[in-house]
Amino acid sequence: MEKPNQNHVDIEGMLGPKLRKKMPRFLINYLKKIVHESEMNEAIDQSNGLSGPEFFKFALDYLDISYTVIGEENLPKDGKYIFVGNHPLGGADSLIVGEIIRQHYGNDIRFISNSLVAGMKPLSSMFIPVNLLGGPQTRDFGVLMEELFESDNQVSIFPAGTCAKRVNGKITEMPWKKMFVTRAKKSHRDVIPIHCTGRNSNWFYFISNVSKFLGLKFNIGMMYLVDELFRAKHKHFTLTIGKPIPWQTFDSSKSDLQWAHHVRKMVISMGDQSHTK
Repeated sequence: MEKPNQNHVDIEGMLGPKLRKKMPRFLINYLKKIVHESEMNEAIDQSNGLSGPEFFKFALDYLDISYTVIGEENLPKDGKYIFVGNHPLGGADSLIVGEIIRQHYGNDIRFISNSLVAGMKPLSSMFIPVNLLGGPQTRDFGVLMEELFESDNQVSIFPAGTCAKRVNGKITEMPWKKMFVTRAKKSHRDVIPIHCTGRNSNWFYFISNVSKFLGLKFNIGMMYLVDELFRAKHKHFTLTIGKPIPWQTFDSSKSDLQWAHHVRKMVISMGDQSHTK
């Protein structure tokens, strides 16, 4: 049997021999379907070895995802920044934000994201896995963060740590964590707020709420994020970029968490304003 290309998606290989033996074939095939294994590998083949920031544009073109940018003039010509935004989709929004940053600042980009997104092979070098939801970090995490914010990389964070959920019948951006505020003050980086339109399928919100209802540690909905990315095919989104927030703004009048909540409300308001234009 031919050994799978290491750059390709191999669901059976990821399961490992023990789990693979225990799982019925129909379930393995279902997992391959929801993560679009064949389509992902087709895309990787067609990319001719592209990886990192250059993969953003290819992926958007491959999926025929288009976007409009409002407030592009708010992007400074140079400097090092922390880009923070809402997370409505979990996939397409990452690609769009990454491509906009690449166009303006080059390939020195890093995303702080959960390990599932970081595991996408063509983009893995750009993503630093972090549990923004409060779980244990790796031993070297603090050192990794220090090196990142001292580097010349632009840093992008989705401070909610997870994509939007349906709460009381309304699609809602989850509460933001304070990391970006703390790091902005420490590294003297201004913060650039970004809002992206879009929503996932009703099935995604349903299965995510089922996970919460059952008290599961792992959100089953996360397994469907690749499927949601492919559902975004041929769709158009609007990205709104706000004016940079000077790091000195985050003074002692509010706690870091309160400042994070303040910026979250600002980003949500940016989305409301974009709909009225």
